[in-house]
Amino acid sequence: MLNIFLLLISFAWSEDTSYTDIKEGERAPFSGILMTNGAMIQMIAVQESKFKTCELDKKTQLELQKNSTDTKYLLYEAKCTSETKMYEGLIAARDEQIKKDKTKDVIQRFAFYGGFVLGSATSIGIVYSLNQN
Repeated sequence: MLNIFLLLISFAWSEDTSYTDIKEGERAPFSGILMTNGAMIQMIAVQESKFKTCELDKKTQLELQKNSTDTKYLLYEAKCTSETKMYEGLIAARDEQIKKDKTKDVIQRFAFYGGFVLGSATSIGIVYSLNQN
């Protein structure tokens, strides 16, 4: 892992991809950036920390988006369910009103026909009684 990291760093900072282990007091056989093992470990730790932070941010954003989508879906589902129940109630009330109106219509027809028959019978009775005298 360390060799891969050094290789990647050397591509980023210089054109020469070679590296050499040197001891204190020796001259470096190349020009560039020279780091101690501690500095390299710290840089690796910082990069890994940034990577982990990015991963956590990605997971957090994905979870927030999923929760937002789930909430929107649940709200839409609740709205549709309540509207369906409301319209079913309206349809039931309409059907009940139609049944009441049918009953009233039958009663009104009987009253009309009964009134017509009674009026006709009364007229016939009056005419008959006048012709008898």
